[in-house]
Amino acid sequence: MQREINSLGQGQWDLVVVGGGIYGAAAAWEAARRGLGVVLLEAGDFGGATSANSLKVIHGGFRYLQSMDLARVRLSAAELVGLMLIAPHLVSPLPCLVPTKGLGKQGRPAFAVALAIYNYLTGHEKLRGKLLGKAETVSRCGLCLPEGFSGGVLWHDGLVHDSERLSLSYVLSASELGAQVANYARVIGLLSEGGRTAGVRVRDELNGQEMEVRGKVVLSTAGPWALELFGQADQPPALASALNLVVRRSLGSTAVGLRSLTSRADDPVCGGRRFMFMVPWHGHTLLGTAYRVWQGPARPAGPSHGELLALLDEFNAACPELELTPGDIAFYHWGLVPLEQPGKTPVGGGLASKRRLLERPGLIAVSGAKYTTARAVAAEAVARACAQLGQPAPELPLAPLWGGEPEEAVLPGELSTQAAAHLRAQYGSRAGEVAGRAGGDADLLGPLAPDTPVLGCEVVQAVEAEMAQHLADVSLRRTVLGKMGRPSDQALSAAADIMAARLGWDQERREAEMAQALKPYAILEGLA
Repeated sequence: MQREINSLGQGQWDLVVVGGGIYGAAAAWEAARRGLGVVLLEAGDFGGATSANSLKVIHGGFRYLQSMDLARVRLSAAELVGLMLIAPHLVSPLPCLVPTKGLGKQGRPAFAVALAIYNYLTGHEKLRGKLLGKAETVSRCGLCLPEGFSGGVLWHDGLVHDSERLSLSYVLSASELGAQVANYARVIGLLSEGGRTAGVRVRDELNGQEMEVRGKVVLSTAGPWALELFGQADQPPALASALNLVVRRSLGSTAVGLRSLTSRADDPVCGGRRFMFMVPWHGHTLLGTAYRVWQGPARPAGPSHGELLALLDEFNAACPELELTPGDIAFYHWGLVPLEQPGKTPVGGGLASKRRLLERPGLIAVSGAKYTTARAVAAEAVARACAQLGQPAPELPLAPLWGGEPEEAVLPGELSTQAAAHLRAQYGSRAGEVAGRAGGDADLLGPLAPDTPVLGCEVVQAVEAEMAQHLADVSLRRTVLGKMGRPSDQALSAAADIMAARLGWDQERREAEMAQALKPYAILEGLA
C-alpha cells in the first residue's frame, strides 16, 4: 500500500470516500469488493480520531435486550460473528459478567429469558451465555459484588485486541482490491457540475499541495465531521465526548459490569446509574465509559485531568475494593460520538442508537453510532452509491480481511517463541510478510527495547507497506508500542531511528517526531 496522492487527480473515480475511520475503511473495502473505482481520503491518519477511542468491545447485542430492540440485537450478533470469521486474530469472544440480584430487571428470572433470546439470535456456540451460581460468580469476579447478590449472568461479546489494526485491515484489503488510499489528505471543498456533486478539492497535509479529485459519487464517512460536506452541521449539542481509562492492573480475564452511582443531574447523557465495564486487555484493564455533553463544534481535543480523575472516582465509588489510585492510570482513549437528538441537551438515553444517512445527487453522508455495526452501515451506504451510479449492488458473502486468511503464517526460524507469537497475534496470516521486512537484518527481528514486544520489522512494515508518515502513526496505530501507556525512551528512539533511515529525516525532524509522539502522555505526568 503506497501513498501515490498525485495520481488521484487523474481521471474520474466511481466513489470518493471521505474519512478513513472504521466506517470509511469498511466502505472502501465494500466498494472495492463490488468492482467500483474507489479513492479513500483521510485528513489525518487512518483510524486516528473517533475510531481510536474504544472500550475494545464488539457488542453482540445482549445489553440491547433490555429495550427489546431485537433487530439491533440480531444485527450486532451477526456482525460480531462476522468479525470473528474475517479477522480471527484480532477479534475473539469476551466473557462478560453482571451480578444478579432480586427478582426485578436485575434478577435471575429476567436474565434467564434474555439469555434464551440471545443464545437463539447469535447462534454461535462460542457466544452462548448462561446463569452462574454464587460460587462461580465469586470465582470469576471476587470484587464488585453487591450485597445480597444471587449469582451472575455470563454472556459473550467480542474483544478487539487492536482496534486500530482492525480499521487498517479494511484499508489494506481495499488497497489490495484496487482502491487508492491516502492519509493526511484533507478534503477542503466539493466540486459541483450540472447540479450535482462531482468530486472534492483536497489539500495534501504533508506538503500543502492542493488538487481536485473527481468522482461520480462522494461518500462522507467523517464521523463528527460527516455533515460538514453538506454545508450544514447539527445545532449543538450534537455530540458527546467519550472517555475510557487504561489502568496498569489486571483485574481478571472476564469483563465485569457494575452500576455507576452518578445521579441523573451529573450524567445528563445517560441519565445516571449507567453501566460501566472493566475489560481485560493486554495485561491491563480498560475502564469505561464516561460521557459528557460536547457543546462546541467537532474538533480534535482530549480529556482534562479532572475528567480522568472523575471516571476513576466513579469506579472506586461503585466498587471501593478496587482502591484505584491516579498512579494506576497508564493511558486513556477519548473521542466524540453522536447524540440521539441533536440540538437538545439529552436526559437519559442520549447516545445515538442508529445510523444517520443523508443523500443528494452525487453526495451521501453517513454517521454511525457503533464500531460493531460499521461494516453493515458501510455496505448500506455503498449500496446507495451504486444506486446513484446505476450499478447493481449484490449482497456478497464475507471474505477474510488482510491477516485473517486461513493460511498459516510461515516465520523465520531465528525468531524467538515470544516474537513469533506476538507477530501472529498482530498480523495473523500475514505475520510472515511482516517478518520478511527485516530483509535478513537480525536486529529487526528483535524487540525495539526489553520493555516492549514490538519488533523492528513492524516499524519497517508500517513505513514501507502501511503508509505511516509520523512516529505517532507507528506508536499509536500500527503497533502496540504506545497503546497501553507511555513508551520508553529507548523503544521510541529505536522506532524513530528505523523511520528516519527510511524516510530521510534529519536530526531536527527526528526530535520533532519524538516530541509529537509523546504529547498524548503529557496529561498523565501530574497524576501519579
